[in-house]
Amino acid sequence: MSRVRIVQMLCPERHCIVGNAYQSPDGEPIEEMRSRLLEFFRGLCAHGAEDRCGICHSRKYTIEDAPTRFQTMDEAIPYLADNAAQQKATCEFFRAARN
Repeated sequence: MSRVRIVQMLCPERHCIVGNAYQSPDGEPIEEMRSRLLEFFRGLCAHGAEDRCGICHSRKYTIEDAPTRFQTMDEAIPYLADNAAQQKATCEFFRAARN
């Protein structure tokens, strides 16, 4: 059964450094998504992003891939958009607190 999955890079404290949702036709992990996420992260770092967790500053990470409750991206998009907005607000809060 089709399932939306989330692949994410997590520091040891389980703060998400970067992540992505994707559609899996059979609900199982697509191993290539892990390497794509790592390539994306390296690209961000090559363009000036920090290579560490923005909260605890760890440079250690693991990549995890897990299913969501959603069967389609159409179902998941409103939730993902709301979550992205919350994460952006949290990021801005921490950035302002540092200054």
